[in-house]
Amino acid sequence: MNKKIGIVVMLSLSVGGGVARVCFDLIKELNNLGNKIYVLTPFKLDYNKIKELYGNIHIYRVYYPGWIKAKFCKDAILSRKLMKKQFIKMAKEVDMIIDIDGGVLQDYLPESFDKSKYMVWRLCCTKPQESSWGEKNIKKSIKNSFHRFFLDNKKNQPSKDFKIYALDKWTKKELVDYWGMDENMEYLYPPIQVNELLYKGNKKKNQITVLGRISHEKRIDDSIKIFFNGTKNFPDYKLIILGGLISDSADYMKDLKNLIEELGNPERVEIIESPSFNKIREVLLNSKVLIDSQRDVSLTMTAIESMAAGCVVLAYKNAGTYLDVLENGKFGFGFNNTEEGSEKLEKILENYSKINIKKIIERTKAFSREKFIENIRRILNETI
Repeated sequence: MNKKIGIVVMLSLSVGGGVARVCFDLIKELNNLGNKIYVLTPFKLDYNKIKELYGNIHIYRVYYPGWIKAKFCKDAILSRKLMKKQFIKMAKEVDMIIDIDGGVLQDYLPESFDKSKYMVWRLCCTKPQESSWGEKNIKKSIKNSFHRFFLDNKKNQPSKDFKIYALDKWTKKELVDYWGMDENMEYLYPPIQVNELLYKGNKKKNQITVLGRISHEKRIDDSIKIFFNGTKNFPDYKLIILGGLISDSADYMKDLKNLIEELGNPERVEIIESPSFNKIREVLLNSKVLIDSQRDVSLTMTAIESMAAGCVVLAYKNAGTYLDVLENGKFGFGFNNTEEGSEKLEKILENYSKINIKKIIERTKAFSREKFIENIRRILNETI
């Protein structure tokens, strides 16, 4: 295609995590289609770390804030306001802009920019995620209150005047219900490396996995409770927690380790920090179950990757993974609280040999890299 495409992303691409991975995959596939990529971000890119976590990508130009403003770019909305100058500069150089999550910056588009060539891909929900440990984390509570205050201002939300794609059904539902967005909004599912993870019948270990950032919002503590209570009759099972690290991971890690000591034998739990894709692949292919305790969030890539690797997914019901990926229980199992989650886990292990793993794997094709390329190529052809 050989087009100049600007990507707006207000989080670090140099850390492990689902959103960072989605942004990496977007850039990678746009590279593969022959496009030049320009990125607007408040965080310095560590290309060696990105390569270690995800692989190689090529970014033609990056727009950062000045070093003084960069110190205040801790919140996505504030970062957008502080990067007005850099955004305008990028907009004057590219053929199209894909804004991850959107908000604020649409008001700064130059008059010469064709507004039909600016689109938002909404990955995040409209509300900050809550945590079962929130009362212990005052900083997190203040940050969420600050975020809600600014999100309640319509000027800081993505504008209905531009094309918006939702990550999944859950995200669309929130955008329509809370922000009054167009009910005919399209989805753009993320590209998942289904073929690279594909389960081919190897013997699984008595192993259960939790995969996601080491962060309060991921509710890993709930997953640990479900594991210990749900495997009381299966003491030979082990739990492996795979998680990327962020600024507040250390405090949460202490809480998790204390919880593990309190609930059972610590030797049954292994925590692997910032695992490479190859390590994730190895663990998933050897695991029987993935526990996803996140609630009120969009679908998780980790659940789809786990299903491709032949894992049974046990997910919290009030979230995108259960609604969209598992289709309300058709391709996996759900729970409303940790007690029910523990009961469901025990039943999964009791009846594991009867579960149709092929059906679970087949479901992941709807989220494959090939499907994403087909969709993004169509969007680009319609836009540029």
